[in-house]
Amino acid sequence: MLDIDVIVSDFDGTLLDDDKHLPEQFPALLDALDRRGIRFIAASGRQYYNIRAQLPGMADRVDYIAENGAMTVQNGEICSVDEIPAADIAAVVDTVRRTPGCYPILCGAQCAYFENEFAEMRHHCELYYERLDRVDDVMEYVTRDRICKIAVFHSHDAEHVSYPALLPFSPRMQVALSGDCWVDVMNASVNKGAALRSLLARLHVSPERCMAFGDYLNDIELLQASGHPYAMDNSHPQLLALFPQRGGHNNREGVVRTICRALEISL
Repeated sequence: MLDIDVIVSDFDGTLLDDDKHLPEQFPALLDALDRRGIRFIAASGRQYYNIRAQLPGMADRVDYIAENGAMTVQNGEICSVDEIPAADIAAVVDTVRRTPGCYPILCGAQCAYFENEFAEMRHHCELYYERLDRVDDVMEYVTRDRICKIAVFHSHDAEHVSYPALLPFSPRMQVALSGDCWVDVMNASVNKGAALRSLLARLHVSPERCMAFGDYLNDIELLQASGHPYAMDNSHPQLLALFPQRGGHNNREGVVRTICRALEISL
């Protein structure tokens, strides 16, 4: 049996199934982890308030890596918000506005802000943002909130449209492909792995006593920061190549089953 103090899991494509549902056994698993004194961290490109909303009755028992690492929360307290300089935000937004089919969302500590109102984009935004405002000009909110991430939406092919358009901002900024429709742009030092190392340090836990689960390219650093990384069976091919341990399939409660097997937990 593994000696584990912290378990961290990505949300979409990892802990959640393709219909965005938690595993049925997750509340029972969280109870079992609490009894053993094991902390659970939810790590996602989603907004903090949105992740909390997916955990009814459990939200205060979980720590958070939100906005792909740009915001962390422990014991209900915001630990960090990695604010992007206004000039960098302006440069990225200008590029996005000049790239056909791409639209910016500014993600702040209090709310997310978007300009372009059409059904498909609103549907995707409402999946990942609990606090979301439609505004005339997102740049007006750079001084009104602490903007820590610029999410860029493309309806179906972020990997081949928005991602190449934004790559020139790397390495000065972190440019992360976080889904079929999404690219996230943050400060250069921001990623889920850096956020995990920060939370582990606050908890005085070594990486060797941490399990991590992920499925997509924005999870690479998260898995690298853990002593026990698991790539989901449904992962992006690059993750499958980098991490040999498998976390099962997200549509078959893979995270819950893998944890139970590794820690000898019966639910």
